Amino acid sequence: MDDEIGFLEGPFDSDEAADAVAEIEESDDVAAAMTGLLAEFLRFEEEDDDLAEAALAVACVVAARMSGIAPDEQPYHWLDRNPFAVTEELRRLAAAAFALTTGPDGLLAHLRPDWQDFLDHVEPYRKALAGEPQEAPAPPVPDLSKGWLGAYWSHRNGSLPRRSPYAVAADRLVSALNATPAWTDWWRPSGLHELLVFGQLTTGPYAERVSRGRLTAEAWIDFGHPHLLPGEDAEREVAADLHRALSAAGRHLGLASLPPLPA
Repeated sequence: MDDEIGFLEGPFDSDEAADAVAEIEESDDVAAAMTGLLAEFLRFEEEDDDLAEAALAVACVVAARMSGIAPDEQPYHWLDRNPFAVTEELRRLAAAAFALTTGPDGLLAHLRPDWQDFLDHVEPYRKALAGEPQEAPAPPVPDLSKGWLGAYWSHRNGSLPRRSPYAVAADRLVSALNATPAWTDWWRPSGLHELLVFGQLTTGPYAERVSRGRLTAEAWIDFGHPHLLPGEDAEREVAADLHRALSAAGRHLGLASLPPLPA
């Protein structure tokens, strides 16, 4: 979703940034965890690229919470899953960390091949932290002509082999859903471009996590069963799994009840 900034990484795309916001999401108090990370970063006088990447990502999340404006898709999902209030201390720490990492000779300038393009990209976050007015981007106009549903499958050892019976059946059903007008009509009121389902196929308890972004919705589902199933069983299992994932997404987005699955 960050193609508009070309070869540059956004503030959430490095491993350090992704790991930091993921770890904070697991804490009992996300605001306190963010405050602690930013305070730790600002205590260091020497350069620390990993901590600087993490601090900038957290500062941008705080900015997005304050303004509701972000040029990246990730903060919308993160904030949907993690409601919190921005205290004055958290805003002050976030503004200081943002300034330290993105100044003219910011700590991260040497990591970006075109520093000015990166600064232009993160300008909405700076404005939010500084309390400067800014115009919200126009609401997206979804283009559903090429489909609205994508699904990606994994197991304990990585991605599911594309030629496995489950993956073949899943690709077939996803294609059918994208081509069925009743399902496109079900999705259209979401106002989003697409739903991305990330399915984990391992033995264990069922778990779901759904979030809404500005452009997309994501459903991360642990289905609680493995994928080693013969052909017809795989087709039935895929239908049940996708129905469950779509139901979870529909509940989160307030959509109507599901249409029948294609035969």
